[in-house]
Amino acid sequence: MSAPGMEDRIREATAVFERDVGDWEADIEIRPGPGTPPVRQKGGATNRTICGGRWLVVEHRSETGFEGHGVYGWDPSKDRYTGAWVDSMQTCITRSEGTWDAAGRTMTFETEAVHQGRVIRYREIIQTLDDGSRLYRNIVPMPDGSEFEMIRAMYRRAGGSA
Repeated sequence: MSAPGMEDRIREATAVFERDVGDWEADIEIRPGPGTPPVRQKGGATNRTICGGRWLVVEHRSETGFEGHGVYGWDPSKDRYTGAWVDSMQTCITRSEGTWDAAGRTMTFETEAVHQGRVIRYREIIQTLDDGSRLYRNIVPMPDGSEFEMIRAMYRRAGGSA
């Protein structure tokens, strides 16, 4: 049983997922490291909500055969968004906690994975642009304190409309 008003708060928090529902085409740039040229590829995602809109399920794929699957929701005990991601390039579950900036239409996740006994942390930023497209950025901290954009993907609604 939820605390009074909790259902309304959850419904309000998860309403942001509705903008992500649907089929998306993506132009993706991956930079393996600083100073390296980007690897460009096409991809896409099918996003849907489950459990009465409480969770967003993301099914991503690219022309290279890469695929990833994520589940994102609102954790009222932490007052933050939460997510889990698995994909065809890693053997661990990536966990995320994030915040939504309504004014900037931006979801920012602090993400963590344990790979070969080492903790890897990075930031994921998903911004909805004025035309309805979505810009995804994967930002990795560097040893010198700077940041490196490893992945940039522009998502547009499948079929040509944003």
